[in-house]
Amino acid sequence: MKLFVIFVFVGLLSVIGTEGAAASSLDELYRDIIRSDNRGYLPLFVKNRQVPANVLLDEEDLVSVEEVPSSGLDNGTRPVKLSNDLKNRSVLVKARQQQWLKTVAAIKSNQVTPLELNDITSRVRENDPKATEILAWMYTKGIGVAADFVTAFNLYKKAAELNVANAEKNALTVYKSMTEEQRRKVKNSY
Repeated sequence: MKLFVIFVFVGLLSVIGTEGAAASSLDELYRDIIRSDNRGYLPLFVKNRQVPANVLLDEEDLVSVEEVPSSGLDNGTRPVKLSNDLKNRSVLVKARQQQWLKTVAAIKSNQVTPLELNDITSRVRENDPKATEILAWMYTKGIGVAADFVTAFNLYKKAAELNVANAEKNALTVYKSMTEEQRRKVKNSY
């Protein structure tokens, strides 16, 4: 029985296997598989095996460089013009916007991790009005951080300086909720 199964298997392999056997080595087989998966395109890490493994960029992600004619440069080097700089910036902006949406979603669901907290505090340092208002609200409610009315009040005041609507009203509400000791801390900080 085993001999019959082996015979049938070898027969099937000889019939089926001869049609697509264009590659003569394992490396060529691998390249054929990658080509078929990528619509005929070989990525950089397959084209050049000497590139370190952490550089897995597609060619379209690389910045194209145009040479600018040298006009009287002493050392013979030519300056280069980065033509895809705007495209790279837009990719970074889009990634930053998506990170912001994830941060806001985590705050809404009360599942703030250090990543989201770091994102929002960095935006507050950059004087982002929306982030400042959200962080003030987080300190007021104790979401993702320990509740701290003094910090919340100061952040609402900063948001008011950044022209956030209702920030002064929210600061007043937080001030009314403070204890006398917290109010003294606020007065001493100004």
